[in-house]
Amino acid sequence: MDPEKKVANTFVYLDIQFDGLKAGRVVIELYNDQVPKTVENFRTLCTGEKGIGKKGKPLHYKGTKFHKVVSMCMVQTGDIINNNGTSGESIYGEYFEDENFSVKHDQEGIVGMVNMGPNTNQSQFYITTQPCFHLDNSNVAFGKVVKGLNILVEMSDLPRENDKPLGELIIADCGEFKPDEPWNITEDDGTEDKYPPWPDDWEEQDADAILVEQTVNDIKSAGNFYFNKKDFAMAERKYVKCIRYFDWYMNKKKEPTLERSIRLTLMMNLASAQLKRNKYKETASLCTALIKEDPDNGKVYYRRAQAMMGLKEYDRALKDLKTALGLHPNDKNIIRLLNNVKKDKLTYLKKEKVFFSKLFN
Repeated sequence: MDPEKKVANTFVYLDIQFDGLKAGRVVIELYNDQVPKTVENFRTLCTGEKGIGKKGKPLHYKGTKFHKVVSMCMVQTGDIINNNGTSGESIYGEYFEDENFSVKHDQEGIVGMVNMGPNTNQSQFYITTQPCFHLDNSNVAFGKVVKGLNILVEMSDLPRENDKPLGELIIADCGEFKPDEPWNITEDDGTEDKYPPWPDDWEEQDADAILVEQTVNDIKSAGNFYFNKKDFAMAERKYVKCIRYFDWYMNKKKEPTLERSIRLTLMMNLASAQLKRNKYKETASLCTALIKEDPDNGKVYYRRAQAMMGLKEYDRALKDLKTALGLHPNDKNIIRLLNNVKKDKLTYLKKEKVFFSKLFN
């Protein structure tokens, strides 16, 4: 090979799902020129082209879970055998040797091989979410995330126990890009949302307030579409995405700024979607934050009262409803919910009385 001729790097993708919902596409650049053997293992596990391995399982990352998420450090997946972090298999057999340690873990998004000691590389891999210098000279790194890193960072915000995700975070699909093939990182669900899940990956990094507001409205329309279809999980996801784009622009401190009322509306929509999913604690917390920004908004007190009712916090629900009624004296929805909470509280107290009478008799 001509030493002056640089080997073109390969690009692969991982399509990620959180509990059955599309989270987005992660695009990875593989360093063919530095660690070709390690790259070939990862590339073919992305395409699945090697078929069935010696352990009787497909040599393919598709369907593999993220079994470990370490906040402010890394995410880990790739156990194509047991799907829980206890096994794996490479295209070269059970293990293959450490190729070299030329790629350093000096930034976020570095992709490397999990091992159990020297020369024990299989299929498991990690992606760093911040620099991890302690992995240098012990783990072989072979690539870097170029799009979709925040999808992986977001995993740290999802429920987990001892670094094990409580939900199902999986590689729903994966593969290799052909030269000049589009990466398709934008949404493609038939709605007005045609944007990447995270604005950091948006091609319009210099967008002005007019474009960002239009973008937010497009994504909100997608959320309303799913809400009306009673797909409240997707609606929640879209409303979160709206807020993400709004905050991204506002954090740039550009002029002109967007109206804060836009964000308040988005937060109210999010609260409605969360209520429909019985996420009462999340809704109550969201509404509490909203009340600090807009203490005279009766609808926010009404939403929080609905959440408190779901949590069986009847006294707190009644307090919020009385505040809401003071701001909107003739609102029939508030009056109706107020009466319902009073009835539910009375029923709850009667049941409690019967329970304790049996307990002490």
